[in-house]
Amino acid sequence: MLPLTGLQYYEEGISTKSMAVIINGQQLYGNRIPLSQDIEFSFQQPSGISADKKKNYFIGAEYVLLSAKGDVLLTKPNLLALNETKGFTAKDIKSFTVKLNIAEGLVQPNSKAIIRLRLFDLKGKNQLRLEYPVSISYPRETIWLTKSVQTLKSPPGSVFMVNDIQPKNLAFFVDTAVKSDPKMAYMNLDISKIGGTDVISMLQGKDYFWVYDSTYKEIKIKEILLKKVGGAMEGGNVNCTVKIPFRPKTGKPKGYIIRYRWESADKKQVMDIVVTN
Repeated sequence: MLPLTGLQYYEEGISTKSMAVIINGQQLYGNRIPLSQDIEFSFQQPSGISADKKKNYFIGAEYVLLSAKGDVLLTKPNLLALNETKGFTAKDIKSFTVKLNIAEGLVQPNSKAIIRLRLFDLKGKNQLRLEYPVSISYPRETIWLTKSVQTLKSPPGSVFMVNDIQPKNLAFFVDTAVKSDPKMAYMNLDISKIGGTDVISMLQGKDYFWVYDSTYKEIKIKEILLKKVGGAMEGGNVNCTVKIPFRPKTGKPKGYIIRYRWESADKKQVMDIVVTN
């Protein structure tokens, strides 16, 4: 799962060094998208694609749009059909982009939909599947875009991405000793030396979390997360500990994906963490 967007991806022979969702040349750091506007899916250095003797690479891109209920609203078998015969050069796929949009009238503002995008090898069986749950914005609504997304170094089994904020370290472990709720196991996230904010801003921001099983089916959790913030009131570094309930203590110990997101009150600063347990 890709932090900041919640985009789910499945590398089935085709993999990529990194990916992003782009609108107007800037990176989207949410899942609220506009109608009738180009949305670009960017893939850096994808591999697993067949090439001919001239090192031309042959790749297609299938696009399917689904309603929130799973009804198919639109299907385009290959957005890259113009290149089916000649393929793409090595330079073309070094930074590879697939462009699509959702026409007005197909989905109503403020409704939810699912974008499915499948990159596939035209001369083989390899593919990369993406599933992106989105929410449609209102006309003239602000879409949160940025040029300052960073992927931070984090422990194995996690991905940590931020916008306009500078945490230094992330550590996590499963905590089964939370006294306020002795029946649940919690994912403990310790985020330390957070620069660019203060305790008040951290407390005024909003926290969100999602829990999924190994197939990315969401698990509804009734319990609330626990949070502790400490450090400088103005300037300096802030430390934050978040405990996310994700399974009963008696449940299976492995096979969960936990996503945590914090965003500032003005939505300009974001921390987004995905942990696989």
